Parts: sequence; C-alpha cells; structure tokens
Amino acid sequence: MIWGAMIPMLAELAHHYDKWLLTSLRYLLGVPILWLAMLATRRPAGRPKPLRAGQLLQLGIAMTAFSVLYTFGVAYAHPATAAIVLMCGPIWATALARLMLGARTPPGFAMTLGLVVFGGIVVMLGAPGRASGGFGLQGGEILLVIAQLCWSWYSIRAQQWLADRGQIALSALTGTVASLLLALVCAVVWATIGMDWPIRVPSLLDFGMLAWVSVLGVAVAIVLWNIGVSMVGVPVASLFSNSAPVFAIGVAALMGIEPSWLQLAGGAIVMMGIAQLQLRQMGHARR
Repeated sequence: MIWGAMIPMLAELAHHYDKWLLTSLRYLLGVPILWLAMLATRRPAGRPKPLRAGQLLQLGIAMTAFSVLYTFGVAYAHPATAAIVLMCGPIWATALARLMLGARTPPGFAMTLGLVVFGGIVVMLGAPGRASGGFGLQGGEILLVIAQLCWSWYSIRAQQWLADRGQIALSALTGTVASLLLALVCAVVWATIGMDWPIRVPSLLDFGMLAWVSVLGVAVAIVLWNIGVSMVGVPVASLFSNSAPVFAIGVAALMGIEPSWLQLAGGAIVMMGIAQLQLRQMGHARR
C-alpha cells in the first residue's frame, strides 16, 4: 500500500523537483527514522555476527543500483513494455531464489503468479492517457530487469548476512550505506550534467508527500518488506508487491484521477490471485 501510494505522489513531486534530488532525499530523510526505531526497540537475544564492511557495501550497492536503474529504466522504456517487465518481477525473484537458495514455491504459486502478472499488466495498460503505439523495445527494459534482480539479490543476501541483528537494524544499516552512495551519485550528476534545483518554496502538501515517500516509503516500507521476506521468502513477497498498482489507483483517484474500467478489472484479478494463495496457505497451516 505504501509503495503503491508513492507512485502518484512521486509523479506529482517530479513536476517541481529534480528526480535525482528526490531519489537522494527519500533515503536521507528516511534513514534517521530507522535509527530512531532501532534505538527504541529491544535488541535480539544472542550475540550477532561481526559486521563485515564488504557485505554492507555489497548490499548498499544493490539498493543504490536498484534506485538508479529503475529511474533510467522507466525513463527509457515504452510505458506499456515497462509495465509488463515490472509486473514480471516475481518471475525474476523466483528464478534467483531457486538459483541461490534452491527454494521451492508453495502450492498454488504458479496460478497466483499468472493471475498477478496478467492483472498487473491490465492495470497498467488501462491507465488513462497511456501512450499509444507499439510495444517496441527502447533499451530501458533490460535496466528494469537488472534493477529487479538487484532488489531480489539484496533481499536474499540481507537475510543471510544480517538477519541475526533484527529486521529494523538490517534495514537501518543497509539503508544508511545506500543513502550515502545515492548522495555520492547525485553529487556526480550535479557536477557533470547538472541538477534542477527548486525554484519555489515547497508547499505544505509537498512536505506531506515528501514525508510519505521518505518516512513511510523508505523507513517503514523497507522494514515491513524485510520482515515479510524473512517470513515467506522473496518469491511470495514479490507476488504481494505486485499489488502496489492497485493501491496506486486508489490514491490517484483521491487525487482526482479517475480509474478506467480496465484498471479496476486488473486490480480485481491481482487481488483475486493473492487471495487464493493466502487461502491455500491458511488451509495448509490448519492442517
């Protein structure tokens, strides 16, 4: 829900603020909240393994690569093909989890995967004002695939290397490294091609949306994501993340953008796919 709501908010903020600046600010503003949460919660029992700088750097690079590649991938891909690639995220996550962990998927996963991917594509294709034309590749699609692989790799390795420190500490440590790397990337961009700095004072609405995409979108959502991955694994977590466009439709509607019937139908298909998997899991747990 948080990541879905970020879509129309970021789109609105991007009209007035540089996208590189927004990407960096999200982490720089969200990470302190993670550290406050870590200080306010009890540490896990037992002594955690020593931190390894190399592992932290790899995790930070994966998060940073995801943010940068996602930005460029969306910018240099046809909206329709970008939507299809993004909705196929659970496929890449499942393949990577099988390769790295030998993970097996739960019963009903294949049916859910098909429904979620298909429904998500319908949601995106039904967007009002969507660019028409063919589905030709424009180069950004491969960047989106690599971005999703980076995020899935981060999700798996973070649990292997840092789970003994707790999910809040895991998120704070990796988010801090990513925020520093993103700040470095933005500094390079500023020094080479330049950045567009705000030309007006941010409004209260701007501050509210920025708080949502940073405090909730980075701090809260990443913690919830890591907790979810620790409980159900990356493939199933990726299925649930595909419900983000459904919530994006709802928030966009509140902002005055009415959804199309295709979007409503696609959202129903996505939620139906997730619901049937959840019901299967609940029935299996009772047995």
